[in-house]
Amino acid sequence: MVISVYLFIVLASATQSSTTKLFNQNCSQSSVFNALKSCTALGMFALTAVFGFSFHLPTVVFGLLYGASLCISMWAGYKALCLGPMALTSMLVSFSVIIPLIWGLTVGNETLKALQYPAFVLLFLAIILTNADKIKVKKNTQNNYGLWFLFVGITFVCNGICSILQKQHQTLYPEAYSKEFMLFAMLLCSIVFSFIALRKVSLKELKTVKGKRYGILSGLANGTANFLTLVLAGLENASVLFPIISAGTILASLLCGRFLFKEKLKANHYVALAAGIAAVVLLKL
Repeated sequence: MVISVYLFIVLASATQSSTTKLFNQNCSQSSVFNALKSCTALGMFALTAVFGFSFHLPTVVFGLLYGASLCISMWAGYKALCLGPMALTSMLVSFSVIIPLIWGLTVGNETLKALQYPAFVLLFLAIILTNADKIKVKKNTQNNYGLWFLFVGITFVCNGICSILQKQHQTLYPEAYSKEFMLFAMLLCSIVFSFIALRKVSLKELKTVKGKRYGILSGLANGTANFLTLVLAGLENASVLFPIISAGTILASLLCGRFLFKEKLKANHYVALAAGIAAVVLLKL
């Protein structure tokens, strides 16, 4: 059962990446994409809330904090990608998995098995090798290095905070209030991104935007991935859950790029695939 949930999370994460790329091929308005994505996810959880909604104030707080961290992460991540090299930015942000890992080992009193140590080494190797062939720092980005690094740092921290909030909520309220958590998180994201989108694009222009279906599909995938991650957070240690999702997402993204977008894999990608698979196996043994 747990393995199936992991697979669904990875599949949903890969769908998010694919739909983001497909939308960008049709439209460059990232604010519209984020608004469609968050509003779709909100609608998804609003429908589920109809069947047994429970108002729980601590969950409201957790959900809003998660939503705020997610909004800041998406904004800062976009800024970082605009200012610096895409591959290096993505790689550094991927290391945010370290934050919930440290949290689980300290605050969560989790312990590592012997096989998990080499698993983490293989995971970090997979993260580095995924982008190794593309990492270049152009001269014209060096002037913005400080600002770029600041936005990378903000994205890094906010991603880690999102994972901690998911784990901590389910530690305090195991297998409870998952729908409510995501409802309030997506409510805040929808308000923020809809406001930003409507400031940049008029309703008339919004109707002509191409690829809106990709934003909707990404919202469904986003809601599914976040909800299932929250569910697993109550069943798995943070030191296992988030590294496995990170490794699985790397593998899915590489395979998706190869078969959906016909991207050629290089030697470093094949080594990254092997390292990622080995990391997942060792983490679950």
